Amino acid sequence: MLLFKKIKIKSYEVGLSFRDGEFRGLLTAGRYWLFDALWKIRVDVVSQRDPQLVHDKLDVIVKSGALSDRARVVDLKDNERAVVWIEGRFSHILAPGLYAYWTGFKDVRVEVIDGRNVRFQHPDFKAIVRSPNAAQLLDICSVERNHAGVAFVDGEYVETLPPGQYAWWRGVADAKVVQVDIREQALDVS
Repeated sequence: MLLFKKIKIKSYEVGLSFRDGEFRGLLTAGRYWLFDALWKIRVDVVSQRDPQLVHDKLDVIVKSGALSDRARVVDLKDNERAVVWIEGRFSHILAPGLYAYWTGFKDVRVEVIDGRNVRFQHPDFKAIVRSPNAAQLLDICSVERNHAGVAFVDGEYVETLPPGQYAWWRGVADAKVVQVDIREQALDVS
């Protein structure tokens, strides 16, 4: 029966140390011998090359303060969403929840957006709505040429939209766009 655990952590990795299921701290690069006679110590080694720290006990890790100088923590409330950029390129959109992004290896920028503004507008709108995961959090629609879009939010008229592409946050309100053909049409009246 082994009483020691040997752990090697590389320069781009971090060890998340747990004892009896309780978070104890971070282990930086190096070799460790941990005395564990009762098999109560667990070390989860995670790579900082992956920009996002995903862990089932992320809330406990964040509350410990161990990530304060190593990661950007984003805690989105029910009415908030966020747009994430990694290395200057759009990556994904975040729903409400708790997230952590490593700050050491990649340039990560997180823009928090108020979801109560049901219509999503952004200077980089086209790059964002082209993303495969955008449709999970946004209702995206297009108003065709020679048409006008009539936008309704929760059954009430909001605005008339010219041709183009538009998006609304899912789960915030019931948004609907009705297209109206505005081409001149000739009718035969007998």
